[in-house]
Amino acid sequence: MSNKAKHTNLTFLSILVACVLLVIISGYISLKNNFPLKTLKTSDEPAISGFLMRSSENRGLFFDIYGFLKDNKCYFFLPETADASNLEFYSTDADGDILHRYRHDFTEGSIEIEGIEVTMMQSDLPVINLSIYSNYPSLTDLEESDDHHVRTKADFKMDNPDGRITEGIVEIRGRGNTSWQEDKKSYQIKFKKNTDLMGMGAAKNWILLANAGDYSLLRNEVFLDLARDLDLPYTSELREVNLFINGEYHGVYSLTEKVEVGRERVRMDDGDFLYRIGMDPDKYSFLTYTNPFAEGEGNFKKLYGELRNSTDSIKIHRSEKYLKEAMNELYDSSSDLSIFDMDSLAKYYWLQEFSKTTDPTGRSVYLLWSASDQKMYMGPAWDYDRTAGIIDMPFLEEDYIWPDGWTARVRDYYVPLFNNPRFIQAINDAYENGGVREAFRKAADSIPERVARMSRAAEMNFIRWDIPEEENNKVLYAYHDTSWCSQTAWLHDWLTLRCDFIEKDMHEKH
Repeated sequence: MSNKAKHTNLTFLSILVACVLLVIISGYISLKNNFPLKTLKTSDEPAISGFLMRSSENRGLFFDIYGFLKDNKCYFFLPETADASNLEFYSTDADGDILHRYRHDFTEGSIEIEGIEVTMMQSDLPVINLSIYSNYPSLTDLEESDDHHVRTKADFKMDNPDGRITEGIVEIRGRGNTSWQEDKKSYQIKFKKNTDLMGMGAAKNWILLANAGDYSLLRNEVFLDLARDLDLPYTSELREVNLFINGEYHGVYSLTEKVEVGRERVRMDDGDFLYRIGMDPDKYSFLTYTNPFAEGEGNFKKLYGELRNSTDSIKIHRSEKYLKEAMNELYDSSSDLSIFDMDSLAKYYWLQEFSKTTDPTGRSVYLLWSASDQKMYMGPAWDYDRTAGIIDMPFLEEDYIWPDGWTARVRDYYVPLFNNPRFIQAINDAYENGGVREAFRKAADSIPERVARMSRAAEMNFIRWDIPEEENNKVLYAYHDTSWCSQTAWLHDWLTLRCDFIEKDMHEKH
C-alpha cells in the first residue's frame, strides 16, 4: 500500500473516531440534562423556599418554570401544552439547592408539601420566556433604571398557536414614564434581525405592555381594534401573552407592534414624515406653532413635535413646515383644513372622544405626512390604557370617570376646531355615514367574547398582581367588589352607556 493510501486511511479513521466520540459526548450531555436532579439529604434539612419544574422532565414545557409563592401556597402557571396529569417538580431551599423530587397528577387537585399547598393553573394564551444572560445587567438593574438607559440581553422563546417555537436573542430595556413606577412594568425588546411574531409582520422592535393600571387588561386591545375598524392608518396589532422572565411568571402582557417607520410597520416613501407631538420640550425637537394665538395662554398649551426614526438635522428641519402648517390650521377656526385628510381627522377625534383618553391632544398623538397626495393623516393610534373611566383628572373641570359628557372637544386644538364649520360637518358625516356609530357599538358588544377568551389568564394574572381597592372606588361603588369580573363588567357597561350618550346627543342636535 502506498504512503498516500495509508495517509488517506489514517485520516478517514481519525475522522470516524472523532465523530463517534462526539456522538458519545452529546448523548451523555443529553442524558445528563434529562436525569432527575440530585436531592439534598442532610440530618438538619433546610426549610422549603421554592419549587422548580424542569422542561426536560415534563411534556409540553419548553423552559424551566419556578412556582410563585403567595399566602403559603405555591402556584405553577403553565402553558396549555403541559400535561397536567403527570408533572414532576422539585422543592428548593433559600439558596436554590434541590431538596426533594415529586410527581403529581394535578388534574386530581393540588398537593400539600410540608404545609405548602402546591397547585397548577393553565391558560391557552401564547407564552413568552425571556432568559436573561448571567453576565449582563439583571432584571433588578433594569427596573431600577428610571431613564431606561440600562439594557440587558436575553434568550427569547415563544410558543405559537400552531405549535412552533420562535427563538432568538433580544435586547431588553424598560418602557414608560408614569407607568414605569408601577410594580408590573412594560418592556421593549429588540431582535438582532427582523422577526415575525404571530403573523404581525417582521420587525426588530416589539413592545410588551404590562397594562398595569388597567385592571380589565383589555383597554388597549379594545381601542386599537376600534382604530382599525375606523380605518385609521397603520394601527398597531397586538396579541395577549403570558410573560415569564427567567422562568418566573410575570402576568398577562400585550405583545404589540411598536409605532415606527418600517416595511411591516409605518411604510413610508421618499418625502413622507412620521411625527409625534407632546408637551416636554426636552424630549421633542421643535415647537409646533408659528401662530401667536396658538402660543397664548388659557386653554392652549405649547405642543412640541419630533420626527420619528430620524436624527438627521437637515431632514428634521425640512419636515418642520408640514407639521407647523397642520397645527396652525387646527388652531385657526376659519381654516379650510386643506392640509388634512378629513376622514382621518374626523375619525381620530371620535376615537379620542369615545375613549375619554386623558391625553387626547398630546403625548401619544402621531401624525403622518404623505408626500404623494400632499396630505396630513392623523395616526397611528396609540396608548389607550388610561381610558374608559379608569382614572379621574381632578385638576380638570371635565369628568373622566362616568360615560357621559364631552372631554376631548374642550382640550387644546379641539376648542377652535369646534368653531370650524368644516370640521363639524366632517365629524357629523363620519358618525352618521362613515361607520363610526356602528364601530362604537361593535367595540362595546365585543367585551363578553374577550372576557371569555381571557378569563383563565386573567385569574392567573391577578394572583400574581393584586387589584388595589383604593384605586377602584368607582368599580367598588358600582359592583361591590374590585375583582377582574367587576372590572370587565365596568368596561362593558361603560362602553355601552357611552354609545347611548353619544347617540342621544347626536340625535338631539339633528
